[in-house]
Amino acid sequence: MNVNHRMRNGEWMFDSAGQNVSGQALASRGWGRFNLNNPATAAVIVGLLSVPWVFGLASLKTEPETSNRVLSDPGTVVGIMGFLTVLTVVACARRRYPIAYYLLTLAGSGGLMLFLGSRSLGATPLFWFAIMAVSIRVSGMRLVGLLVLGMAMDVILAMYLTERDGLTVAEVQVGELPHLFLEPAANTVTSFLVVAAMGKIVARLRKQAVENSQAVADLHRDRERKIANAVVAERQDMARELHDVAAHHMTGMIIQARAADKFFSSNPEQAQALLGGVIEQGQRALNSLRQIVGILRLGEEDPDFPTPMVSDIDELVDDCRRTISSISLEKVGRFDDLDSGVQLTCYRIVQEALSNVLRHAPGSESKVCLSREAGAVRVRVINTLGNARPSSDGQNLGIVGMRERATLMGGQLDAGPNSEGEWAVQALVPVNGRINA
Repeated sequence: MNVNHRMRNGEWMFDSAGQNVSGQALASRGWGRFNLNNPATAAVIVGLLSVPWVFGLASLKTEPETSNRVLSDPGTVVGIMGFLTVLTVVACARRRYPIAYYLLTLAGSGGLMLFLGSRSLGATPLFWFAIMAVSIRVSGMRLVGLLVLGMAMDVILAMYLTERDGLTVAEVQVGELPHLFLEPAANTVTSFLVVAAMGKIVARLRKQAVENSQAVADLHRDRERKIANAVVAERQDMARELHDVAAHHMTGMIIQARAADKFFSSNPEQAQALLGGVIEQGQRALNSLRQIVGILRLGEEDPDFPTPMVSDIDELVDDCRRTISSISLEKVGRFDDLDSGVQLTCYRIVQEALSNVLRHAPGSESKVCLSREAGAVRVRVINTLGNARPSSDGQNLGIVGMRERATLMGGQLDAGPNSEGEWAVQALVPVNGRINA
């Protein structure tokens, strides 16, 4: 059976189908009994193990009188099962009341030892389970006090129940008392400390699991915040740049309109031509303004540098030749008649893709391709996987920004390895780009 498991709140959960699922889902499939997150589950398992412990040791007949009574007397069998049942029920409350559970288990186990007349038969797995459980949930001097109390009870009962050469403790000569005490005391202290240490190890592992889970959650939240900030920053940049595009067109319209007004009476034909230019500029400005709809601008004032266009990609590629060993540029079709917003988007995608090449695959061979297709511009930046060490991890935020640009323009962008083992960034930007608000 293929069993998968995971830890939740320090407890393991199992699913026979090999899936990580919640305890509720497991219970609905009939597998809830394997959910150790339920306090009763482990208690029942340990309680069931205690039954063969008692009767198995009795069958060895290391203590013949006790063994015969355990195996042959129905009343003794009923009493044993009753003791084990009570201790199992008490173990179900170990998480809420760890100290009370420990003390009750000590008392119950001591009673079982006296009832059976044997320390070894009465020290069942439930007895040791209580020591481990209290060590998991209690620390400091309280734990030391509880362990000392348990050790004292165990040693006293061991001495009381021990027979040496057919004589009870009350009949042993005073000279034999140190030997009678030291042996059970050493065994008890060693056993308690080993089990308590195991409990502390379990507690540490559970704490580490919770801390690891919290760390993963914090990293996930930090990652989401960085992605959100990258998207906002990209939108701010686009708003600023597209604002420049619109301002450029409006400036041209105003200049041509003033000139048309000047020539309106003296040269009507010239004025008409200028008005035609105003109409054309207005249409292009309208397209650019439509592209800016839905973008929230929260940045600083506009920069004084011109908005880059597709024609500026040539210079961009030339600048990259100093750091990228081999880079080529291919353009297919006409791009100068495209709206400024579309050209700007293509430029920024190429710019960020080449920046990623420098960060993640310096020294690789790269190729930039732009092609004018029916109603769209296809942008491709492909590079081999270089052998040089990357300068930074980048955290894929550049890809987030490129995809955001393409999506807001009504296009799409994919980035990842292709079938030839190269890294490829491919975008499709509509010619009449529209913001997807």
